[in-house]
Amino acid sequence: MTSWTSFKDLLKLSESVILGRNHELFPDFESMLRKQQGNFYAILKNPEKDSKYRDLLKKAVKEPVQIPGWQTAQTLPASLVNEACILSDMYNLDELVALSLLVHGEEQAPIYPGLKRGLISVLLYYDAKYSQSTALKLIVQAERGVHWTYSLTDDVLNFLTQYTNQLFESGLFERLLDVHSEFTVTKEMELLSTNQALGPPRHRRQLMDYIKKTRMSIADIIFSRAAQRGLSLAQTLRLIDYLSEVEPDKEGQPSGEMSNIILLLALLYAFDLSVIHRHDEGEELAKDLPIVKDKSYVSEISKVLDRSGKTWKNPGYQGLAQLAWATTLAALRSIPEKAEDRFRQEFEQDEHFVDLALANKAFVAISELIKNNSLLILEEFYIKRLHYLLTDLIVLMPLKIKELRNKAEETARTLIVYEQEGLVPPAHLPQHFENLLEAIASVYNEDPLDLNLCLEFWYSSDYHGPQRNNARQMALNKFVRLAGDLLPPSLYIPYTRMLGSLANSPRAAHYVFNLLKQNGVGQASTVSWDHFFSTLARYLANLRQETFPVQDTVYRQRGTAIGGITAQEMVGFQEILRLTRIVASHDDVARVSLAENPVWTPLVTFLGLVTCSVPLLLKADLLKALSAFAKSRDIASTLWYYVEMAQVIPTAPSTSKFPQRGIHTDLEEVESRSEEYPVSRGFLELLNALVEVDVPLHLGAPNRTPGIDPYVKFVVESVLMKSHSRAYKKSSDKWQICELAVKFLHKLLMRYEPAVGDIQHRERDAPQQPGYSVLVAMLQDSPLLKMILYLIEESVRHFDEYVDFPERKACERTALSCLNIFNRCIQMQEIFLEMVRSEGSSLRVTSLGTLLLGVNQRTNRPDHMLKIAKFVSYGSEYMPDHAVEAASILAFVASIPSAQQQLLALFTEEPNDVIIRHGIVEILDDAFENEEQGRKVKLCLLKMLQQGVNLPHPSLVHFLLGFSIQKPLQKSQLQNPGVYGTPKNCLHSLLNILDENLKGLVDAAVVMEGYKLLHVILSHGTMSYPVLRFLKGNLRNFLVRHGEALPFSASPTMEQQNSTAHLLLCIAIDIRVSSLRGSTSQAQKLASVIFTSERTVDIADGEAGQRRDAGISNLLSRTFASITGMPFVSRPRVLALLDSVDVSQLAVPIPELELFDLGQLQSLLKECEMPSEDGGPSVVNVRHLQRRVERELSALEGTMALAQRQAIMQEFKIILKYSIEANGVKQQMWTRRCFIDSWRQLIETILLSTTNYSNDILVQIIQEVLRKCVQDSASQELNQPLCGLLVIAVTSLRVQAMKKQESELTDSLVAFLDERRTDLLSEIGMSPSALRVILKGIVEWILKTGPSAQRIRINLYTALIGCLRLSAVNPSRDSRGLGGGITAGLQAIGVETVLEYGDSFLSALFRDSASGHDVQRMLALSLLDTIISQAPIGPVASYAAKHGYIRHLLDILSGLDESLISLVCQELSVMAMKYLQLYSSIMSFFTRMAMTSRGSQLLLDCNLLGRLSEMNAFSHRPQAGTVDEYAFLSSPFHRFQEILFPAFSLCLAMLSGLGSEHRIIREQVLGFLLAHSETISSILRSGQTLNDLHHLEELSLLTNVISKATNIGIFPEVIHKGADGTNEIRDQIERLQTICLSLLPAYVPTDVAIDRVLRFSGVEDDPNSNIARHKATSMYLQVCLNLLNIVMNMTADGTRIYSRTVFTASFTMADFGAAFTGTRPQTTRSVALGVVVNIISAAAKRLKTTEVARDTLSRKLEVVESLPVDEINQFVSKMISEGSSISEKREAARQTLTKVVESQVVEITQCRFILEVSLVLLWKHMEAFVSTNDTMNASRLNISFDASFRFKEDITHYLDETFYKQVEEASKVSGTAGKPDDFNLLFIRRIRKITQG
Repeated sequence: MTSWTSFKDLLKLSESVILGRNHELFPDFESMLRKQQGNFYAILKNPEKDSKYRDLLKKAVKEPVQIPGWQTAQTLPASLVNEACILSDMYNLDELVALSLLVHGEEQAPIYPGLKRGLISVLLYYDAKYSQSTALKLIVQAERGVHWTYSLTDDVLNFLTQYTNQLFESGLFERLLDVHSEFTVTKEMELLSTNQALGPPRHRRQLMDYIKKTRMSIADIIFSRAAQRGLSLAQTLRLIDYLSEVEPDKEGQPSGEMSNIILLLALLYAFDLSVIHRHDEGEELAKDLPIVKDKSYVSEISKVLDRSGKTWKNPGYQGLAQLAWATTLAALRSIPEKAEDRFRQEFEQDEHFVDLALANKAFVAISELIKNNSLLILEEFYIKRLHYLLTDLIVLMPLKIKELRNKAEETARTLIVYEQEGLVPPAHLPQHFENLLEAIASVYNEDPLDLNLCLEFWYSSDYHGPQRNNARQMALNKFVRLAGDLLPPSLYIPYTRMLGSLANSPRAAHYVFNLLKQNGVGQASTVSWDHFFSTLARYLANLRQETFPVQDTVYRQRGTAIGGITAQEMVGFQEILRLTRIVASHDDVARVSLAENPVWTPLVTFLGLVTCSVPLLLKADLLKALSAFAKSRDIASTLWYYVEMAQVIPTAPSTSKFPQRGIHTDLEEVESRSEEYPVSRGFLELLNALVEVDVPLHLGAPNRTPGIDPYVKFVVESVLMKSHSRAYKKSSDKWQICELAVKFLHKLLMRYEPAVGDIQHRERDAPQQPGYSVLVAMLQDSPLLKMILYLIEESVRHFDEYVDFPERKACERTALSCLNIFNRCIQMQEIFLEMVRSEGSSLRVTSLGTLLLGVNQRTNRPDHMLKIAKFVSYGSEYMPDHAVEAASILAFVASIPSAQQQLLALFTEEPNDVIIRHGIVEILDDAFENEEQGRKVKLCLLKMLQQGVNLPHPSLVHFLLGFSIQKPLQKSQLQNPGVYGTPKNCLHSLLNILDENLKGLVDAAVVMEGYKLLHVILSHGTMSYPVLRFLKGNLRNFLVRHGEALPFSASPTMEQQNSTAHLLLCIAIDIRVSSLRGSTSQAQKLASVIFTSERTVDIADGEAGQRRDAGISNLLSRTFASITGMPFVSRPRVLALLDSVDVSQLAVPIPELELFDLGQLQSLLKECEMPSEDGGPSVVNVRHLQRRVERELSALEGTMALAQRQAIMQEFKIILKYSIEANGVKQQMWTRRCFIDSWRQLIETILLSTTNYSNDILVQIIQEVLRKCVQDSASQELNQPLCGLLVIAVTSLRVQAMKKQESELTDSLVAFLDERRTDLLSEIGMSPSALRVILKGIVEWILKTGPSAQRIRINLYTALIGCLRLSAVNPSRDSRGLGGGITAGLQAIGVETVLEYGDSFLSALFRDSASGHDVQRMLALSLLDTIISQAPIGPVASYAAKHGYIRHLLDILSGLDESLISLVCQELSVMAMKYLQLYSSIMSFFTRMAMTSRGSQLLLDCNLLGRLSEMNAFSHRPQAGTVDEYAFLSSPFHRFQEILFPAFSLCLAMLSGLGSEHRIIREQVLGFLLAHSETISSILRSGQTLNDLHHLEELSLLTNVISKATNIGIFPEVIHKGADGTNEIRDQIERLQTICLSLLPAYVPTDVAIDRVLRFSGVEDDPNSNIARHKATSMYLQVCLNLLNIVMNMTADGTRIYSRTVFTASFTMADFGAAFTGTRPQTTRSVALGVVVNIISAAAKRLKTTEVARDTLSRKLEVVESLPVDEINQFVSKMISEGSSISEKREAARQTLTKVVESQVVEITQCRFILEVSLVLLWKHMEAFVSTNDTMNASRLNISFDASFRFKEDITHYLDETFYKQVEEASKVSGTAGKPDDFNLLFIRRIRKITQG
């Protein structure tokens, strides 16, 4: 004997190859079988003890020793060695094998909680024997043979056949018989008891089961060999010898143990030649059997089986063997002529062996075998052998059968003579024919496998089978008919019983019905329906007329007759009723024909007899026969009426002075006294049959309150409630009665649907649904509820003993019905309780969950749920149906939050914690024989765990999943079973289920719920981390392994799609959690699994070749191959997953109906929809729909013709079919949606959390998504999540390109300072053709979706914008900044591709920009903005102008005025901000158009600026208040700036687009400014007292607009006089210029001034102060530059010549001190020229210092990787500095330095411009002031002669060499290649000349 694991592996592999047809494992299977061949020769033989090994083990107690098979030397505990020795002595077993069993027992301890390793090792010992014998049984069954075959390949069959032949040729058969005789239950249990190796009851039961199953397997091996290949002569003789020693059971019956019966059947199969008539080539197959091939076989077996041979201890076995041999000899006649000579001598012995068999009561043995062994009819080939035995006897030996019939007639005549003489007949009279009929009745009485073997006895003229079978059926049918001809009384009962058994199928029942119907036509047959019912009618009439005068009672015969019939006649009546019941049960036509026959009237007759005084057994059979008729609705309605009229149960008040009698009286007075209850059982069966079909609500009206409440009351109060207080002769009677009563109540509940009318009728004492009272009783602490709980408790008490008892089956069925009642009440209680509350009823009901948690009065503990939960622990082995129902109840109660503490207290106390948790674990782990039952219970438990995960901790589900209930969830330490004493829990079982799924061994629905449970757990905030840690560490990275198994199928089912969806979400959670916790390796590993290749696809001939349909789909499918030039591409797993889902739209065609209105039908279907429990789509409740329609049809039943009713029912079936199909389509579409959404979420998580992916995979994903979604059949519902993914993917491409671009730019300062714009597309390695295909796909998708699919279009517009920007410039550089316009390049490809679709695309785009969802409008405008920015404006502008979209947008803009005013003046909600966003989008689009001359001209023609001038929103500038940086909504002041800034940007764009010389644009810009002059003046005045950067930015934009709008030559063109002769426009412009001039002293770019601005604006407190400081400085310098430009424009006197002076001729600061005080200067002369000098000095100084700082930071940027940490911290924010690694800090510092250096470049440029403009102004004013030589000149320049003289004296003082040197040095910085700026030097020389002149 090898190890236990080897035999378990052998069994598992055998099941996979033979039963699972997994031929891929055949090489491993073949190898293992060759290794196990020696063990099979000595099957179940233990390796004997070895003293050497025993000494080795004893030595291992003291010192480490090397044990064979172990890797290292170890010491062993003394207890382990002692147990190994004990186990070795028990079984004479090798010590090392005993040690191995104990070690395995220790390892299996978590699977067997509560057992020590010694007890577990004993279980493993017998499990190993069972596994070995079962594996060999499978192997033998799979060999080639004559009776059955497995669907295996020829290689496998040939090998197994050869392998088994070798085994049996080597003596395996003899070894098996020896083992069967030695390995008995009695011996093994005595051995275990002697050595104290028996544990608790469950352990004992498991041991007995293993021993019995092993013996059964041994017997099955012999049986299979005999059936398939036959037995050799020696093997047959050996088997005969063995069976001859088998003794009958204790009662003398020949049945015996089941394994012995199997051996007997093996012997019968060894004699079997039925293959001759079962196969067309039967004769050829029979020649290969030993019985034909061996010449001595027949003679030797005949000698042994003859009476002269050995007499068997069990005569029944001997008789069966002799009978089988007789039929075999008869069958040999069909062997060809050349074989007949050999067997001719034996042919004459066939009848002789029949006589021997009859002497040994072979027919009686058959009846006893089936009666006492229920397993016999559960195996097809067991019962078939008995079937062939009897049928062969009838067909092959008709003369012998006729002889038996003749003897039976003689016996009958003898019995009649003796009875007439009043004598006792002799006991030795032969009854062989009666026994034959009884044997036939026994064989065909039950047919649980639906084999329909009884049909062979019925011949039909339309039979088209083989000719030999035709003749065989004719012979068998002839036997049935002749057996009933002139039937003597002694054969009447067995013949009727045989007919009943032969009617055990619908077709057979119809044959029997016709036979009995024909027998009554023209002949006086006693076996006919006429005779049956006429006899019963006469009996009824006799009972009603029978009266005995008082004086004649002395002469009455007592005990000889019962109501005028003898005891034999009463048995005949019972058999007639049984036959009627069987026929009526199986055949609908016969049922109706019998019930509606006006002559027979069985219903009236049967009920009449029930009301008479007849024997209880007969009355019970009458009631059972009536229950068979109740299966038809029409008959059931009539039967209800008859039962009510007969007052079988007194229901109506009576005027008689005598008490009413009925079944209630029989129960109380007769049955209770006799302690037998057949009538009660029969009546309960009748009630069950009636309520199964129909429940009349108006029964009994008007004599009593209508309904069936009296019957319900009788069942509850008289039967069920008193069942436990009555005495019973048979304990099974109690459970049978309880079963029927509880089943009746359950059926009432199943037919009941809660309705408000029931509660209202209660108040009015009106008829109610019968299920109402039962439901109310179950929702109260009623006696009925207590009785149901008592039945469950009693059944649990029996089941806990783990022993078989006579009433077990009835007890199991009763408990199941009780659990069914609880589940049905749970389903209805929520609706019912809500109705009670809403109606305000006085009815007091409570939730069933609360009642089940109540105190048990018998134990004084709240343990009802413990009793129910125990059924789960019974489920996997004994009661799977009970486990399903109990799990549903447990799931309901476990979902109640308030019940958790009570459930935990109940289920965690010893030993309940082990029983319940391990019971659930066993359910989840075990493989059920009935897969459907296993699937149901597992699904129920998994859903229970899903519901309880999110309950507050601690909860029952947390305990079952293995989490600590004392510590917080996140602190739980999850371990593998057995580690640190960790018991196996539901989490382990769940993961085992999912691992088994990778091998394809688990039901798909169970796997789906398993992955869903794992997803729910990982989604939990505190449970996810310990579980993820456990999955990664203890389970070899569980999610990685399962991710590598994706996809589960190329064409997955809905369950597989759901499983994949939940698995993808689990992976997404792990990736996200890992990235957040810094475990980047795990996140990258999971991302690699998803993005790595799954399989190889041939683009030309493979999968892509199937996609060659016209259009973009074909182009997309081949794009990647065209890019790479490879015929084969690697298919990433992420794309393989997408391949597995179909995105096409599914729909069910609406049926064409004639009688139902489609509109009303749709409304009805809508009303019958119910929400899905798992959050899925609402589906039609087909059951509710069916009941509603049936209710409506019942109401119309009286007015409906039969033909019309049939037509309605036919259409109703079509409606039901349509509803089911529609539900399926909804579920399928929902499943696809969930799958796609999970796929999308995973990819988005990877893209947002990791960087371990290439751009190629993103391009492939985008292409694949587009290929699927642009198909004509694609569903918009499924496209929606995919278009969202498209946005993320395109954005990720842009981010990757920008990161790469930034990294390249920071590698060298020269590259960074290069002004050229680099192309993003080239950074990610995407070819222009790939981009072109993607753009085409997106545009086609946009055109394919209608305007109603706004969400899809929103995402598509976003993705299209991203793709267009991929071919554009670096987005970090603003196109309106100093860097210039957009350069040409690959960007033209993108726009050209989009514009190829012409007006159709532009129409959709402009239409969406003008109407629809606000977000859609904004994105459409943004897309237009992007298109215009990258292409000539011509096509877009022309289309917009032609179709009036620009004017429409202007109308929208004007319509937003009031909303914008409310945004500024009121505190609004977040939703109101959409108006601002829409306004910004429109203005951005107009700004983009205005950047070109054509666009500006179109806007100018449309009077855009005029519309803006009319808008009042710009005139409502609020006061600046306190700014809350963390507020979600910005302040009113900031919202106003968001309105104003786009207008300023638009003005700048139009001025730039049309040029400064364009008169009209300047007029309109100035008109806009002057229209809102108060706002403009307010901004300029606030420029002297800045509060924050927003004010500075506001001033910068405004001054920029003014500087460009008031350019040279503006005044002559725009000035005109008013009516009063004044010039208003000139005055307003001069006022603005004056204010700007007055601001100039405040913006001298000195360090002090800039620091003051930074301090007041709060920049120093900004976490990113380095960047913010430079940004503020840049804006400050820009304001200074704009002011200088305005001043420069002021010097122009209406011409291009700068002839005016605007500064005073002074260098002192006192003259412009007013500018700092905020006082408005009165004239332009208030600002001295010294301001310009100071600006020049400050700009020169800042230019030089900024250049030095830039050089320093550039050098640090180049060596940032080697900078000290202290310096690194200077360039990162405090948040990053405190919580980040050094590498993260360096990266943040690199980014900061890059931005700072870029800002410094801008500052240098600004300072250079400031220096140039200031020098020009200084030179111009100095030239003017110095050249003032006379009074006329001075007055023209508005300067006195004295002031001019003083100015000349001050020049040399203020403009000294230091000033010139400073400017010259600055000019070198502003120049190129180290050379000074010639422009600046030119004006320096001019200034020097003026100074020196």
